[in-house]
Amino acid sequence: MKKKQGLKKYLSTKQLFLFTGFVVMFVSFSFGIYQTYAALTDSDQKQNEFRVGNLQTTIEEEFDPPTSFEPNIDYSKKVRIKNTGEQESFIRVLALPILTKKQANGSITLLPATTEGTAPVLSIDYNLNDWIDGKDGYFYYKNKLGKSMYTANLFTKVTMNQATITEEYKGALLSFEIKVEGISVTKFAYRDAWWNGEIPTTNPLLQIDDLLKIQVINE
Repeated sequence: MKKKQGLKKYLSTKQLFLFTGFVVMFVSFSFGIYQTYAALTDSDQKQNEFRVGNLQTTIEEEFDPPTSFEPNIDYSKKVRIKNTGEQESFIRVLALPILTKKQANGSITLLPATTEGTAPVLSIDYNLNDWIDGKDGYFYYKNKLGKSMYTANLFTKVTMNQATITEEYKGALLSFEIKVEGISVTKFAYRDAWWNGEIPTTNPLLQIDDLLKIQVINE
């Protein structure tokens, strides 16, 4: 009798554990679906949530999303950053191109929007004279940005390459997700905020650090 009761208790505990694990997996899976849906439906959102003290930046852009995004046509999109705070700032920007297509059933499909490699879908004229591609998702401005000053444009045009797309891209729409981070130029706030306080050991981040470290101020 005790063995049966023990077995019954063991099975109940195991069933509860399995059920709890299923709930966790279901919630995680549902959250993943929500994140994917948000990524597919958000369009050209400007994010400027990173503020320290009275540091503040704004994204200024010129872009009229075309109703039809055709290949081999240069579409104008100018993106620059203004320092609207009271202090000098170091700036980095994430600018993520997004290509979507609405299907016949009303669903939205996210299409590859590569800008690098041997067969990029998009060509973007990134300004690598004033900015450095950190290869970590961000472009870093080479110079600290003074109060009320603007960066040079990060880029000015975008083109979809006919030679590297398929029929699937017909009717695609283009948008951008843009995020900017402004960091104090005090020594060494940018390392703490961007690289967990560490000094990069390889390029291009090492090159960026070499440029920024000679511009910091001691306080």
